[in-house]
Amino acid sequence: MNKAVAFQLIYSGIWLVLFIGCQEVMVNIGNVGTRENPLEKTGVLENSETWSGVIRVTGDVTVPEGLSLTIRPGAIIGFDPVTGNHQLAIFGSLYAEGEQERMIRFGSLGTEADPPAAGDWAGIYIKSTSHNSRVVHCHIQDAATAVICDSDTAQLEYCLITDSKSAILCHSSPLITQNDINKNGTAIKCVGSVTPEIIQNTIQANEFGIICDDGARPKIEKNELTNNYQHAIVCYSSAEPEILSNNITRNGGWAVYSGGRLRGNFILGNNESDVIERGTGRDSEQFYGVDEVLEPRSNRVSDAGVQREYNP
Repeated sequence: MNKAVAFQLIYSGIWLVLFIGCQEVMVNIGNVGTRENPLEKTGVLENSETWSGVIRVTGDVTVPEGLSLTIRPGAIIGFDPVTGNHQLAIFGSLYAEGEQERMIRFGSLGTEADPPAAGDWAGIYIKSTSHNSRVVHCHIQDAATAVICDSDTAQLEYCLITDSKSAILCHSSPLITQNDINKNGTAIKCVGSVTPEIIQNTIQANEFGIICDDGARPKIEKNELTNNYQHAIVCYSSAEPEILSNNITRNGGWAVYSGGRLRGNFILGNNESDVIERGTGRDSEQFYGVDEVLEPRSNRVSDAGVQREYNP
């Protein structure tokens, strides 16, 4: 074994040790990967599968239409960047349903020379043929785009999405609720004539919060959008989001830029302002070119953002 390969195995082992140390791993001999002997996965599934324990992904994994992939609570899915920029493509169904104390983890294995970084793996791609896929209580990190969603029936709930170039890209109308999305390039981007529901998420410390493009009309309700480096909500190409009862605070750029109908939002300290926004015109110090502003709030929305504590 040459020195480079040895370093890679040692580094990957350290990554797995750190993840396993945070949570108990289910043991079912023969079907569960372990730290010492992770299950290696690549290619197209021939049957529906259930993954448990420690999984090492060494190539693209595809779940064909009509089949399902179930991932058990506490599983660790490590993508090997040495073998390529891999994706998990779901044409069938994905049931990645962790638990609050035993989240499923998706991330890069990294190498000795290059620790895990944003873009090390492509992400989870839920295709339009996928029905009722659920991604719940998962910690997803180090991806180019953590979740790309083309299915209207997908649900993304109670997840922690961090350290990716983009967290969620919607070409469809999924339910996105109770997620903590932070330290990514863009938190959520909606493209096309889609109407996703983006409800009670905490979106903070990203480059951009929510981008709406090409006629997108998401419902953005009761979210906490705070301390993002640029705009909290951006609208392009006739996008018309419905922006209801959010706390939009301390973002580096505009609270809302170039579109959207606002009702009942608490807006404070955006775009270098340090005041509570009470204006009802289309332009103000904190928003620009919006379609409508109704009932601006002078106090915070108490139930905006994630309503539970994570145990990442």
